[in-house]
Amino acid sequence: MYLVEDRRNGTINLVFTWDDPRKAGYQGKVIEGVTLDYNMDAVHHWPEGQARPDACVGRSPVDSRHYQVFQYDRDLRAAGYELVAGTAAVFGAWKDYLKVSGAEDLSDEEWYQQLDRYDEAARLRRQRGQEPTAPAGSSRDEIAAWVARRHLIVDAGIREVWYLPRQAPPEEIRLLELSDRLAGAEPKTEPIDFGLDVEGAKFKLLVADITSDQLNRIRQDPSHLPPGWSLEESKIWRRGA
Repeated sequence: MYLVEDRRNGTINLVFTWDDPRKAGYQGKVIEGVTLDYNMDAVHHWPEGQARPDACVGRSPVDSRHYQVFQYDRDLRAAGYELVAGTAAVFGAWKDYLKVSGAEDLSDEEWYQQLDRYDEAARLRRQRGQEPTAPAGSSRDEIAAWVARRHLIVDAGIREVWYLPRQAPPEEIRLLELSDRLAGAEPKTEPIDFGLDVEGAKFKLLVADITSDQLNRIRQDPSHLPPGWSLEESKIWRRGA
């Protein structure tokens, strides 16, 4: 792998790429032959009641070209790693990083044009792929899993679907659908009630759209959830997983 330290807008991105950035025209310092240990699911997992993960990058004390992303600074220090300032970003090629890193500098018109291109690409990918044909069974959990995966395929804007069965009536499916294309200014989440009849299995489907900021507020103060809803014992499906 290759590593570039990219400083912009007051932030430091540690960009790890599989292709040599110099082939894409990058003329700055490039560190060759690096390795990276980055378990994204483990690092960014945030159990109920625990401190919010603070992903940090460390350099191995025995191999200066080996890096690891830790969930907390205390884990990094316990492993004897040297803290490296910056946020890890992993891409196949430097040009892929540039497409993402420059998004915040786009005008509104350019940003919406970019979203249109992504939506069109998502539509074409759906045509080539297959939607989940049918639920694995007729239980509430199986129907919820089928709905979640289907929504992730159909709507490219959804990043995660959270299934919240705790304290829900047996015939009710509660989902939080995370998308940062939403405005998300509302302090509380408001679910929409959908009827659901899958092969004779009838359920009440409640779906609440939220942003990452709203999810962070919910973790800090569960009262932002609809009455009776809880993140405890939740199950999460992520885009691409």
